[in-house]
Amino acid sequence: MIKKLKSLKQSNKRTTLFFVKIILLPLLFSSCQLIQKSSLKSNVKSISNEVANLPKSFTGLSVYDLDQNKYLIKINDDHYFTPASNTKILTLAAYLNLHLTNIPSFYYQKIENQLHLIPLGDPTFLHPEFKEQPGYTSLTSLLSDSLILHPPLHPITHYGPGWSWDDYNYYFQLERSWMPIFGNRVNVQSTLDEITISPSFFAPFVNVDADKKYRDPDYNIFNYPIESLSEDKNNYVPFKVNNELIKKLLIDTLPTNVILGLPEALGKGTLIQGPLVTPILKKMMFKSDNFLAEQLLINAQRVQGYETQKTYLTYLKSSLFASLPDPLIWVDGSGLSVYNMNTPRNLVKALEIIFHMITWDEIIELFPDKFSDENINNSFVYAKTGTLRHNQALSGYLITQSGRKLAFSFMCNHYTVPPSKIRAETEKILLHIRDAY
Repeated sequence: MIKKLKSLKQSNKRTTLFFVKIILLPLLFSSCQLIQKSSLKSNVKSISNEVANLPKSFTGLSVYDLDQNKYLIKINDDHYFTPASNTKILTLAAYLNLHLTNIPSFYYQKIENQLHLIPLGDPTFLHPEFKEQPGYTSLTSLLSDSLILHPPLHPITHYGPGWSWDDYNYYFQLERSWMPIFGNRVNVQSTLDEITISPSFFAPFVNVDADKKYRDPDYNIFNYPIESLSEDKNNYVPFKVNNELIKKLLIDTLPTNVILGLPEALGKGTLIQGPLVTPILKKMMFKSDNFLAEQLLINAQRVQGYETQKTYLTYLKSSLFASLPDPLIWVDGSGLSVYNMNTPRNLVKALEIIFHMITWDEIIELFPDKFSDENINNSFVYAKTGTLRHNQALSGYLITQSGRKLAFSFMCNHYTVPPSKIRAETEKILLHIRDAY
């Protein structure tokens, strides 16, 4: 009898413990979830306060978890900002979507002893920064009696919509063209008291004894004083593009007669390949090269059979970028235009599209490592900057301390403080996100 009572008590004790576990474990789990949610809310609130405290500016931030497919932070993420060179992220996505190994340079047809050529806007053709010239090599091997050069059916405007008219003289606003050649620029170099001008065609039109660096707005007449030459960068000035100049530069370069033919439709002929795509895209992203961005978008447009950029951008908005949450206001390839408008969450979605298009190794090859100085251990941000006066943006990928891969877009417009102040605050906010998640 005593044994039965003991056994009954032990059974009741086990039953009680079982029910306690059933009741307490969900409560403990729920409590952990509440603590975690409370911590995340605290982090978001803290980051929101940091964004709100940016001096005299309008700021937006979107942060998206690429593995869990959810937004972590949304601050003014549906508002439109001036993206500046963050527009190059769209150009990058559009070009990657072509899945090309080499840049298409020309279509050609040989008819009797004439080579008919349709240029596709390849920016690398005879460009001084690209030593390997497979397009040029292939073209010269095909030459015969004469080269017939066919312009597009619709002219390509030299400047994009909304570009600053008085920046025509600066290295960052090279003219666009259907047949880029020598990078659409005049290079001036000084070595051992010797001045070298390339292409040499322009040598008679460059005055190195001038007092001020200046190009005539309407003519290819250049003042380029020796004192203004830099040893390391940007010793060039845009030349003014026209069809007759393109013809003369080719005559000066190719061992054949060059004739400017009638405009021709796209899609005719055999393809001549240019250099590998990846190094060109990397240079566009790392150097924020406006000329490459503009010409690559023109190149993509012409390769896909679109005669005008407007119709091509309309196509991209309804296809590749159809899933973007907000309508794209997009008018050029580089972001030079003040007409471009974009939202942080749009850029995050574009980054997600790229994330699923290429490998992670390719992403970190194409996106600049923004924080690799001695003050920050281990690179954690791979992103594209965007800068116009009073406007900054930084959009790309962030790896958190826990190893999560995030897409983010931070956009700051209309500030009046020094740009370095905005950059420093941006870095602090991204560090906070890295540590919080």
